[in-house]
Amino acid sequence: MPAYVWTFAAFTVPFVATPGASTVVVLRNSIAGGIRSGVATAVGVNLSSVCYGLLTAFGVSAALQRWPSAWTVLRIGGTAYLALLGLRSLARAWTHRQRDLRLDDASVDEAPLAQSASEGFTTNMLNPSIALFYLFVLPQFIPRDAPFVRVALILTSLHVALALTWHLTWAGAGGTLAQTLGRSGPRRALEAVSGAALLALAVKLAL
Repeated sequence: MPAYVWTFAAFTVPFVATPGASTVVVLRNSIAGGIRSGVATAVGVNLSSVCYGLLTAFGVSAALQRWPSAWTVLRIGGTAYLALLGLRSLARAWTHRQRDLRLDDASVDEAPLAQSASEGFTTNMLNPSIALFYLFVLPQFIPRDAPFVRVALILTSLHVALALTWHLTWAGAGGTLAQTLGRSGPRRALEAVSGAALLALAVKLAL
């Protein structure tokens, strides 16, 4: 395997393992809707990474680098969307608090899988960190004498494989918590924490 692939992998692993907006959304949806919802969210997240990889491979990144307002649009859109998801989580935690539930009720809210996938896709697509990673950082790992399109797609596949594994792990963890805690107080607390985390990420992105 070429040295630049190993170098890219060494850079990408800590980038993937650092919790960010996509990780929080996967965990949020798996807590709310179970493992299937978390898996659908993870798939949506990584489909957006594939889209960015294709944009990079076929030269769109060079055009976007000459359009500074694109980053402003991404930042504003990402901030608004994360804030919306955070408020939805807080509202869901409050709604569950108002319900008269049995202590042994361990069911979860079944959200359409397409909705979960869409939330994952949109969150990652509006994440400036992912855009910068693909449009600016990834091309730096491609040697000048290498076939740009092929190598860009190989590096994209490597990132997606690592990220998908990471997100599926969180989907499993969140789904297990959802089944274990049901709609009890601890689960409402998890909903509230995930909502607060999303709002904090939105504020950080806005600054």
